[in-house]
Amino acid sequence: MSKLAVVRRQASIGTRVTLRLSRGEDVSGRIIEMDDEYVCLDLGERTITVFDDILAGFEVHRGVGTDAEGEEPRDFPPALGRIVNESTSPGERVTGSYVPPTAQTSGADLSLDFKYIENPYAPFAEGGPVDDPDMFVGRDALLSRLESSLLAAPGSKSIVMFGQKRAGKSSLLEHLRQRLSRSGGIVPVCFSLQEIAPELSVPALLYRILHGIAEVLEALRADGTDLPDFSPPGIDALESHTVLRFHEAMASLLRAMSRTVSCPKLVLLVDEFTDIFKEIRNDRIPRQFMKAWKSIIEKKYFASVLVGQDIMPAFKDEFPNEFGVTEDVRVTYLDDAAATRLVQQPIGEDRFVGNAVMRLLDLTARSPYYTMMFCARLVDYMNDTRSSIVTEADITTVKDRMLAGDRRLTRDKFDNLLCAGDSEADSGIDPDDTYAVCAAIARGSERGWCSQEQIADLHGPLDIDALLSDLDKRDVVERKGTAYRLRVGLFRDWLLRQG
Repeated sequence: MSKLAVVRRQASIGTRVTLRLSRGEDVSGRIIEMDDEYVCLDLGERTITVFDDILAGFEVHRGVGTDAEGEEPRDFPPALGRIVNESTSPGERVTGSYVPPTAQTSGADLSLDFKYIENPYAPFAEGGPVDDPDMFVGRDALLSRLESSLLAAPGSKSIVMFGQKRAGKSSLLEHLRQRLSRSGGIVPVCFSLQEIAPELSVPALLYRILHGIAEVLEALRADGTDLPDFSPPGIDALESHTVLRFHEAMASLLRAMSRTVSCPKLVLLVDEFTDIFKEIRNDRIPRQFMKAWKSIIEKKYFASVLVGQDIMPAFKDEFPNEFGVTEDVRVTYLDDAAATRLVQQPIGEDRFVGNAVMRLLDLTARSPYYTMMFCARLVDYMNDTRSSIVTEADITTVKDRMLAGDRRLTRDKFDNLLCAGDSEADSGIDPDDTYAVCAAIARGSERGWCSQEQIADLHGPLDIDALLSDLDKRDVVERKGTAYRLRVGLFRDWLLRQG
């Protein structure tokens, strides 16, 4: 059903109306021609044609002049509306409706009641951990499962968590730390290997673990918890007999902790653990270190959650014995309910009408990263245009602004889709080759799905099967038999704009 069909129920030729366009502009005049696809208005000094696809709202001015049939002026309040229920199936009876009137005087300004919207998405629009619990949604079940697993076996459990860059893994780790801190009997020690890059080495890693434990224990003692004093060896001492000194320090600590009343268990939460794999491949960390790491895990000094990028499966495949007892957890897109909450709750569910939310989620594929990014731009757009309500047309306008102009998205915003790690050296796959395949899928799936034959037409020495397998494993594409399409609609449309 066209949106103008709803206007036709309220107005006729000669009626004076104000139309709100999707870009936020208002136009007022008398209707001189109208059907379900367009309306022509006489603005006095000129005429204008408004098509259905750019209409976002309307106001019919009753009691102003006469209509085309010469009826006497009528004193009705204006009908102010946003179109909802915008589509029907062919042959189905039209059931379109509109939001009830709110303006009380003829000729009211559609943006009169607009209030500036604080942008709750802005701090997280470019990625980074989401520490605000109101903005962190959809991971409660996973957090509960991780917490229960760690509490059940606090001295031996080892969990490997991985996924696309910017999938929300660091946020998960922080919220897991908070949960474990509140559970009692657990001392979570959380840090990222990025803190010691580019000086990551075996002594540096084990030093960071020991001193991370010391820092947390000192903070807990300051709060009155009965815990032993722990003075781990310094970096110079760890430069020789590194692993042996680490074992000595941990064994001494656990003996001291066992004599305390609480006798808490340690849980190590390490972000960017795949940096070790990168350094092994770069010959800056010896391969033998993974055997030492296995011995540390088997000593049950602590449970651990090791977080990394999508190259973690390759890391595990290269060291299957060392990772033999880990539990794997892959972090991917949100489900429909969680993604809808992320879109609606921060600014209000009642702001979205029609298919606006579903259109937004089709563009972001329910990715927390792209959903935050899009919603941040959407709130900016609403403030710029003084729009209180979001229609599907508004979503399209925001998307177009993200793909063109001085704030258009650049390739780096999609590097999480193009590469499992940070470079070809990490994953063994050239991101330019992945780009070429993704661009072919975008072109071939404009009207549905892209066949593998269309992708195979690419010129050059590309291993199409390996590239498609990588994209499928990393949830970049959907697969139906031998046909593919990109999950993130925003990425697809961006690729199509690149030519």
